[in-house]
Amino acid sequence: MGNLLNIFTNSYLFCAIFGGSLFILMSILTFVGFGHDADCDCEVHDGGIGEVSVLSVKGLIAFVTFYGLGGLCFKNAGWGGWFLAVLCGVVMMFVTAGVIAMIVKLQHSGNVKPESLVGCPGKVYLSLPGGNQSGGQVTVTLPNSTVTVQAVSAEALETGTPVAVKEHLGNNLYRVEKRI
Repeated sequence: MGNLLNIFTNSYLFCAIFGGSLFILMSILTFVGFGHDADCDCEVHDGGIGEVSVLSVKGLIAFVTFYGLGGLCFKNAGWGGWFLAVLCGVVMMFVTAGVIAMIVKLQHSGNVKPESLVGCPGKVYLSLPGGNQSGGQVTVTLPNSTVTVQAVSAEALETGTPVAVKEHLGNNLYRVEKRI
């Protein structure tokens, strides 16, 4: 058992240097634009926080780095020091996942669901030819923004005419009617 403890004690410095180097490399790559996460069309439930996984690459790098640093701090405590080193690594995995989860909550795609425009007011931006022929555009007013979409109408409508969105026809095309 003492021999195994010596192996762990000798691994602390390696883990701290290796994990710290990966952390620095990952930070530099993130700042220059190479820090994108990969998308996956699958569901994995591995004890994440929200939609962020504790067992991500960043979480594992945090574990290795802080396992090494914790081990260096507590290496003279025997097996208790090893348990504290593992605890440091596990805590940092969860802290890393928590920080990433908070960052993800701050992101907003800005996308508007097509169905949410139905019933909203707007104004003709480019004249609508009428007869449900394409070629015109409408600026639709939403609570926090405006969106310009392709539109058709039964009657010809000039620029600036107030309209209401009545139906989503697909592919960013909407049927509108003149507001009275």
